[in-house]
Amino acid sequence: MTKINLGCGPGGVDGWTNYDWGLLPLVNKFPLILKIFVKLGWIDSSYIIKWPNFELFDIRNNFAEKDKSVDFVYCSQVLEHFERWEALEISKEVYRILKKTGVYRVSVPDAKLLYKKYLKNKNADVLAKDIWGFEKNVKPQSFMRRISRWFIRDHQWLYDFDSMKVLLNEAGFKNVNEVNYRTGTTPDLNILDLEDHKPTSMYIEARK
Repeated sequence: MTKINLGCGPGGVDGWTNYDWGLLPLVNKFPLILKIFVKLGWIDSSYIIKWPNFELFDIRNNFAEKDKSVDFVYCSQVLEHFERWEALEISKEVYRILKKTGVYRVSVPDAKLLYKKYLKNKNADVLAKDIWGFEKNVKPQSFMRRISRWFIRDHQWLYDFDSMKVLLNEAGFKNVNEVNYRTGTTPDLNILDLEDHKPTSMYIEARK
C-alpha cells in the first residue's frame, strides 16, 4: 500500500511518504541551526520537536510517482496556504497518481465555521490567526519577531465544503464527501488528524 502525506510538518507518520517544503522544514533537517534560531528568538521553542522522516519537496511541482500508483494521499492544513489555482494544480497531480480506488483526504479551515465564530464573538481579532495563519493583528515588537515571520506561511485562500467540492471536481474527482474528524477510510487518522485543528476545520475524502 502506497501512502503520501503532503505538507506533513512535524505530524508525519511512519509508513507514509512524507513531503514538506519551506524554511521551517529546511532548518529541521539541521537541528543545531534550529536551536540557534530558537535561541535568537526567530522561531518559537515549540518547534524543537522530532520530525518524522520526510523529503524536502515542493508539492507545486510534478510528483515523481507514476500514474495510478498511490492508494492514499493525505493533505491537512496545506491547500489554504496556496493560491486557488495552485491548489487546483496540486489536486490534479494527486488525481493523476491515485489508483482508481484511491482516496484523497483533505482538511482545511472551514470558512463557515470561522464566520460562525466571528458572529458569536463579534471580534475580528479572535479570527486573525485562523484566517491568515498567523497573528496578523499583532505588530512585531522587535526586529527578531519580524524575522520570525519568514518561517510562517500565510493563508492565501479560504474554502467551505461547496467551494472545495468545486475545486476537487475541476481536478477530476467525481465522488467528494464531507466526513468527520478522525472518521473515514484513510489509515492512521488517530495520528494524522490533529486535535488542534478540529474546532475550525472540515474534512473531505475524494475519489475518482
